[in-house]
Amino acid sequence: MRAVTVDQPGTPPALREDLPEPTPAENEVLVRVHASSVNPVDHSIAAGMLAGMGLEHDYPVTLGRDYAGVVEQAGAAVGGHSPGDQVFGFLLHANPTVHAGAWAELITVTEELSIGPAPDGIDLALAGAAPLAGISALTAIDALALSDGDVLLVVGAAGGVGSLAVQLAAHAGAGILAPALAEDETFLRELGVSEVLPRDGDLAELVREHYPDGVDALLDLVNYAPGTYDAALKPDARVASSTGAAGEGPGRTNVMATPSPENLQRLGALLANGTLRIPVQATYELAQAPAALATLVGAHTRGKVAIQVQ
Repeated sequence: MRAVTVDQPGTPPALREDLPEPTPAENEVLVRVHASSVNPVDHSIAAGMLAGMGLEHDYPVTLGRDYAGVVEQAGAAVGGHSPGDQVFGFLLHANPTVHAGAWAELITVTEELSIGPAPDGIDLALAGAAPLAGISALTAIDALALSDGDVLLVVGAAGGVGSLAVQLAAHAGAGILAPALAEDETFLRELGVSEVLPRDGDLAELVREHYPDGVDALLDLVNYAPGTYDAALKPDARVASSTGAAGEGPGRTNVMATPSPENLQRLGALLANGTLRIPVQATYELAQAPAALATLVGAHTRGKVAIQVQ
């Protein structure tokens, strides 16, 4: 079986063609992967950052979290999925060790956690770029409890999670401010951003020029230190972050995506009915996945970077 792996701590990711095919347990489904995508956690695993945090690794570690594909075999205790079903989801990075990933031709996933029906009418190539970023965006926007007329500041709006969160916030009726490069303005406005602010300068000061009393909510997808943009917020503003930047206190939520069947079904419905679209900047073949990872880390990207497996 072909897969992109890190074979030892500190070694660069590479395509291997000699890995054994996985066998599903009673509660697992064997999926032939058609598509995946690149997420920041893939870089963290490849670079050894999670190993440095003390998470146990079982080498070779296959990279990749997202997947979309077709069920090839179902374990004896599986009731909701059958061979031929189109499915999508994402794999937890440590379950219980860092080992299995989705940049592979075949993967096994547990029915009760990591799998859902692929969205109707959406090509698997797009569905494979959606799960981790999509559920992260859904979880963050849920935490912010936006109402019609709220003003939301999104830091990192052009990225994978940000480009989906913006669409969800706009659908909720919020006005959206986003610091960004000038070259990203058209892209962001098409997603639903109301006002694009320059990335240089004092962001809080720029926000206050538009909203002297501050904004209702902040979604920070870039920073790790809390309080970076508190000067731009109303005293009772809600804050959410996928990087730990929300801090602690009332209305502040650090979110973590969970690939439950319920979350995947909800995401699939939003994709199927057109509420969400997945902006894909580039697509790489499986053998090119290391180059795709380098693109995410070393270049400015908009939306998602996809991986085509089949």
